[in-house]
Parts: sequence; structure tokens; C-alpha cells
Amino acid sequence: MAEGQENFIGSTVTSTRVRLARNLEGYPFPDKLSPAQAREIVRSCGKALSRLDDFKEYDIGSIPADEATYLLERHLISRDLIRRKNISSAFISSDGEVSVMVNEEDHLREQYILRGCDLYKAYERISGIDEGLGGEMKFAFDEKLGFLTACPSNVGTGMRASVMMFLPGLSKYGKLEELLPSLKSNGLTVRGEFGEGTAAEGYSYQISNERTLGLSEADILSHMNEVALNFAELEHRARLRMLDEDELGYKDLCLRAYGTLTNCAVLTHKELAAGMVRVRLGVALGFFIASDLGEFNDFIEGMRPVCFRRENCSAGADEREQDIVRADVVHKVLPELVRRADGKA
Repeated sequence: MAEGQENFIGSTVTSTRVRLARNLEGYPFPDKLSPAQAREIVRSCGKALSRLDDFKEYDIGSIPADEATYLLERHLISRDLIRRKNISSAFISSDGEVSVMVNEEDHLREQYILRGCDLYKAYERISGIDEGLGGEMKFAFDEKLGFLTACPSNVGTGMRASVMMFLPGLSKYGKLEELLPSLKSNGLTVRGEFGEGTAAEGYSYQISNERTLGLSEADILSHMNEVALNFAELEHRARLRMLDEDELGYKDLCLRAYGTLTNCAVLTHKELAAGMVRVRLGVALGFFIASDLGEFNDFIEGMRPVCFRRENCSAGADEREQDIVRADVVHKVLPELVRRADGKA
């Protein structure tokens, strides 16, 4: 991969996820499980995972709502898992990168999320977990159809490979809407940052395969890797168009946002989110230089409401106190992560 291509892919693909859907032989799908059967599956999964890593269990029905939201903000669990909190649990690996959701739409949803664009590395990690689980638990499998799943769209490999992409250029020019029919016909789907049924936040879109039947894991990974590269190239062209049309206007927009974020005493989450989209745009358009794109994206993720409150505020801090702390954190941290490309303070 050429250096220039690597740079614009790095500013476009923020993270990669590979998720595997599995069900256990001899049990109905989660919507038909009895409480006793649900507990059996949770226990079996926990026992199998304990042989692979130091996984921590979260009983979704027992943990505080605030903690469930925290896990959701970190993309470690889904809204569907929370909806099924009477029967569901999640197991999170010691490094916080692998999660196994139990009794969501399927008995098991195994996923691994990593920074940047590396579908093959993501698959290698989660397939190792899957093999370990499969050695301890008998998955529902048909010789012709492959892995059997609650939703027919997951039958086959049961694999969804996704890239999270920052696409301000394609969004501005309406290109995503133009591409949707073609994506659909090629077995792909575009969703918001938190998956199915969610809106895009700050030009962030999750692009993933929708077809799993009749394709191998290698087919899916190769196709999705090609899609990520093509989207990054299209986004790169759209950004060049933005600069050609009004470079000074976009520069002013981004610099003003950066100045506000680093020079305020009180900062609401809504104001932070709006400002960070523009700072992120400034990085994408070359007005700012991020010392480490991965750390920059992690900082943005960590500023989501519950994540921020848990990591930075004292227990019982009211909204005003949180806004004051948020301003202080951004004032201190953002300049360490992002600087003006022209060298000015």
C-alpha cells in the first residue's frame, strides 16, 4: 500500500469489526428460550471462555443501567442485548477488545473491534475465540446451509465484517444515497455508528457485508477490504473537491471549532460533539495534524456521556459540574492530540 493511500485510508477508516453469529444445537433461538435454558447457555459459554482468556461476565439484567450504557457506548454490547436483559449476558476479554454477547438475537454473538483498517487481523483474533468455543459447545450447523441463525440473512458463515468510516465528503455531495442501490445489489449495507436502526453521527457510517450464504469467510474479507479501499478513494476525491470549492471557508469553520473547544470554561456534550466533528473534518482536510489518529479517535469515543462521566467525574457530579470538567479535559488533552498544520498556535 502506497504511503499516500495509507494516509487517506487512516483518516477515513476509524475501526474494523468482525462478528460471528452462532447458535447451540438442541436449544430454541433466544426469543423462544426458557429462563432455565438461557442460564444454561450463559454458564456453558462462560466455562468455555474461561479456558481461552480472563473474560469478565456482565449479567445485563443485574448490572446498573448506567453500566450497560457504558458498554454500549464502547460498542461492546448492542441495544438488542439490553432489550433482552432478562436472559442476556456479555463476556468481555481482559484487554477489552473481544466481546461475546449471549442470548442476543442468536445464542452467541462473538466480535472483535480494532483500530484502523485490518479485516484480516480482526478475523484471525475472533476466529481463534470461535474455534475455542466450538471445541467446548456444539454449534447448530447444516452441511448445505452452514451455521444456522435466527435471522436468515446470517445463515452460512454467520460472519459480518464491518468498517467504520468517516465520510464527510461523500455525505456533503449526496454520494452515499446514490451508491446505496449498488451496495445493496452487491450484498452490502450501510448503517449508523451503533448498527442497525441507528442514524449516522458526525459523518460516521458502518459498512458491512449483508450476504453470508454461499460465500466463504475469505470471500467476505476480500470483498470488504476492496470496498473499504474504494470508499476511501471516493472520499479522498470528495475532500479534494471540498478544498477546491472553498478551502478558506472550511479552514475557518474548523479553526473556529478548535478555538472554542480549547478556550471555554463550560462545555456541554452537545457542544463538544458538534465541535469535534469539525476538528475531525479539519484533520481530514489537512488543516490539523493528529499526532496519532488512533489515540485521537479513542479520545472522541471516550468523551461519550457515560464513558466521560465514569472516567473523569466524581460520583454524584451534576450536569453543570460535568460540563466544567469536560471543558478542562478538552483544554488539556486536545492540543496534545491535534495541532495546526501551519505551525501557528
